[in-house]
Amino acid sequence: MKTLLTLLILFFLSAALHAQDIKISGKITGDENAPLNGANVVIEGTIDGATTDSTGYYEFETSRTGSQNLLFTAIDYSDKRQTVTLEAGKPMELNVRLKKSVVETEEIIVTASSYTSGQNSQVTITPLEIVRIPGSDGDLFRAITTFPGSNQVDEGSRITVRGGDANEVLTILDQASLYNPFIFDDDFNTSSYTTINPWGLRGINFSSGGFSAKFGNVLSAVLDLKTYEMPQGTGGFLWLGLANVGLSGVYLNQKKNFGATVDIGQTILEPYFRLNGYLVDKYDPIPLARGIGGSISYKPSTSSNLKGVFDYSKDKIGIRNTSPSYDGFFNSGSETVFGNLKYSAGLGAKTFYSMGVSYSHHTDDVGYGILNTISKQLYSKYRLDVTHRLSKKIDLNTGGEYEYNEDKFDGTVPQYSYNIGNNAPRFDVNSNTHSGRVGGYLEAQIKPFKRFFTIAGVRTDYHTLSKKSVVDPRLSMGWKFAKDMILRGAVGIYHQFPRLEYYAQSDNFNLKPEQASHYILGYEFNKMEGLFVFRVEGYYKDYKNLVLRDTTSFLYTSGGKGYAKGIDVFLKSTVTNKYSTWISYAYTDSKRSQYNAQTELPAAYDITHNLTFVASYNISDVITTGLTYRLSTGKPYTPITGGVYDPNANAYQPIYAETNSGRFPTYQRMDVNFQYIFSLFGRFAIAVFQINNLLNQKNLYDYTYNSDYSKRDEIVTTNKRQFYLGLGLQF
Repeated sequence: MKTLLTLLILFFLSAALHAQDIKISGKITGDENAPLNGANVVIEGTIDGATTDSTGYYEFETSRTGSQNLLFTAIDYSDKRQTVTLEAGKPMELNVRLKKSVVETEEIIVTASSYTSGQNSQVTITPLEIVRIPGSDGDLFRAITTFPGSNQVDEGSRITVRGGDANEVLTILDQASLYNPFIFDDDFNTSSYTTINPWGLRGINFSSGGFSAKFGNVLSAVLDLKTYEMPQGTGGFLWLGLANVGLSGVYLNQKKNFGATVDIGQTILEPYFRLNGYLVDKYDPIPLARGIGGSISYKPSTSSNLKGVFDYSKDKIGIRNTSPSYDGFFNSGSETVFGNLKYSAGLGAKTFYSMGVSYSHHTDDVGYGILNTISKQLYSKYRLDVTHRLSKKIDLNTGGEYEYNEDKFDGTVPQYSYNIGNNAPRFDVNSNTHSGRVGGYLEAQIKPFKRFFTIAGVRTDYHTLSKKSVVDPRLSMGWKFAKDMILRGAVGIYHQFPRLEYYAQSDNFNLKPEQASHYILGYEFNKMEGLFVFRVEGYYKDYKNLVLRDTTSFLYTSGGKGYAKGIDVFLKSTVTNKYSTWISYAYTDSKRSQYNAQTELPAAYDITHNLTFVASYNISDVITTGLTYRLSTGKPYTPITGGVYDPNANAYQPIYAETNSGRFPTYQRMDVNFQYIFSLFGRFAIAVFQINNLLNQKNLYDYTYNSDYSKRDEIVTTNKRQFYLGLGLQF
């Protein structure tokens, strides 16, 4: 499968930074030739680079050859770009003097609740760090959950943010919305993985609240991703792992105006299961995922770019499960096709626009007892964004989009949810619901003073199915009141139209758009441009018009409400090419009346305390190791207190306690990894060894019961202690 190959290719890419054959070193100085501590040097278009020490000295290695641009940056100094010619095996010493900048750097233009990386931004997380985080398996979404306020859903790649539902998080890739970027998603006791390659990203912006008016139809959080316009070089990589195999390649022509990428891969999990003590007979079929994807890029001119992206993935699994009314295999499978075409160009020196059209088709099929369904989601979107520099202090952003969604559902479902045996009463369901959404926004980014910014915007959206529209005003501000200290805040209104499945079970599609009002205030201490970062942030979210099931008609209404409040704390320290470590802590109190909860009760993802520690350390030039430790409050669940026999269903009907009145035990997990770089057949090679859940914590996935609900048994997560080995070879 493409994704699993990509995840492990990333280990190769990260380790490659420490096994290059051209040494570049020198000193960076400033006014009066004083050494600059914390200045950065990087080969443009790559992450090969270093940061200076207290004497202004820098040193790094690279495999890049030929003509390259070196970019030198430092706080309060103007950037300097210098072209050099690199020859294999020949070291280079380059001393540079930077001039004081007459314009304040833009690093405070990072809004509240945002964690960003990218060119000329305040880096908080990079692709290199993503692939090094133990337990993340190089998965972007899993890496994001090491930040405060975000949590994994059942140890998979789905993200929940600040007590919200996973569907309140929107992922954007080059203007396209990604609603199904996962394999093994929503499968019983099986971790999902994302299909996004973090190494192809030039910009990552994760906002857990208070985000821009650019983004509509989302309540809680946005993960905005931008890829490189062109591939960063030419080459290939072969991966042979205990669980997967695959091939990846990139191409860039000499003129650097045409490029392409391709990824092909597939899982081979039986040897992996046997090594880790999994009972293979508990799977039928053994989890299988495969995929192919790639991109084609073309630059018609120096100021324009056309890029197409394609991705196909397919998975299937059968896992044994025992429930009160049925003992058998939970079978599921999915298939996703995604495509996106984006064109961007400059109009003069002050205006830039980009437009894109995307398409996605996703199919899920599920079979368990009498339950046998197929659901299909179709999505297409057109988007246009325009940025105009009105003056040195004001940027205007505007744009619009049209989005089409279609949801088809067909199959057999049990008449009583508590009886799913093969001979249980059942009925057939067939539905087809579709809707369009038109949205637009206008936003101004203003810097009236040297150390202060404000972003004021408004957006509007219209939903064709419910025939309802919304207007959302939003405001963000930042004040750099001292050299290394920043205050940030945000307020705004956010709407999200319910999923089509809820409209299909409502009275004449009359559901209102769900609403959340965000109030955020935070403080940041940022030393040496990201080498030491401390953030603390408080927030409050007020929810209205949440989807709620009527106890009389059993139809969905918009009568739900709730709130989420809490504090996020983040501390990070980095020494370039040596170590990187961070600690995140989040306190959350989230209560809602939603779905079946008629009064305000703990939300399904109300994780009160969540602590994560991440560390990565370079033992030598060829050996890197890392550790991740997570500790969090167990998530809420609804206990079953007993059962009553129902002769109509010929099964016991469960008696439920109050919604989400119980909690799972405290969650703990520790992961470690090691990477070793060497030469094989004269080619660069890397060996990877990792142990997930090192302490073999038996974290709880769920509870199951016997037929009359008089006995409860634990369902332990399948993420037991796992050993993984892999070998990668560059060609």
